[in-house]
Amino acid sequence: MSGTSTSGAPWNGHRLAFVGGLHRSGTALVARILSSSPDASGLTGTGAALDEGQHIQDAYVGSLGNTSQWSFHPQAHLTEEDAQRTPDAGARLWESWSPYWDLERTVLVEKSPPNLTKMRYLQELFPGARFVVVTRHPVVQALAVRKWATRTRGRFTYGFPRLVEHWVHAHDVFAQDALHIENLLVLRYEHLMREPARELDRLAQFLDLELRGSRVRTADGDRTSRYAELWETGGRAQLGGRVRHHLAHLGSRRGTPRGDLVRDVTDVALLPRYRSVLGEHLGERISAHGYDLDLLDRAAPWAPSRLGPTADAR
Repeated sequence: MSGTSTSGAPWNGHRLAFVGGLHRSGTALVARILSSSPDASGLTGTGAALDEGQHIQDAYVGSLGNTSQWSFHPQAHLTEEDAQRTPDAGARLWESWSPYWDLERTVLVEKSPPNLTKMRYLQELFPGARFVVVTRHPVVQALAVRKWATRTRGRFTYGFPRLVEHWVHAHDVFAQDALHIENLLVLRYEHLMREPARELDRLAQFLDLELRGSRVRTADGDRTSRYAELWETGGRAQLGGRVRHHLAHLGSRRGTPRGDLVRDVTDVALLPRYRSVLGEHLGERISAHGYDLDLLDRAAPWAPSRLGPTADAR
């Protein structure tokens, strides 16, 4: 158990809930739902991107790189040993975060994607804390995050395998750390879209929280269908129309049509090839986490007993 003293700590009268998962996996959605409860408070008014706690503290190093590489950084993975080397880190985090919570609420929510690889560290600092991790199919997550990526790290497809490799590495770390976590709930984005009432009920029970009236826009699941078509064909069927659209708006203020044009053309050439390459080099590891490279809208129920989930997908 914790090697740091938390007797009389100011957070003892609250339930701390840490939300983590890779960018564009649904962490912001889950944090928003939790924060909407009359019994919970998320960080607000911080002035930081998406009010993520990682950006407004000095106990650990946040923002360790872009969305295709941060989990590879040596300081991205923190454990009990890191917490024990800085026993005042819990108090420092509380001092940084507490001004932005409503301390009249019971459940205090902190959402930062890198919590995915810092659960053991945070559990050591805050014994009894609860962790909610959101996972999403690696191909869909990588396709969704491309608009944030730089030219050489995924935006124009030829860095795409790195995005997927990053997903696999981050979830490998998470799966091993999960064996050490006492209070953990894993939500599959795919299940949340398909059965929102059921998944929100699991979330409410896990945090002993009232979530009635909370809604999930299941229409977001339609994006997965578009990603599936893109993954299957490279977008060949839509390429002609997309090229005409981009050419018509070159030089305009509507988005970045030149970049989008390059991406759509390279998608047709490279995505089908990468589908084969990823299957050969990462297919088994992706499968161990409950995902199939051919079924972008499916995920197996997560189970902590081994690296990956149970075998039955739904």
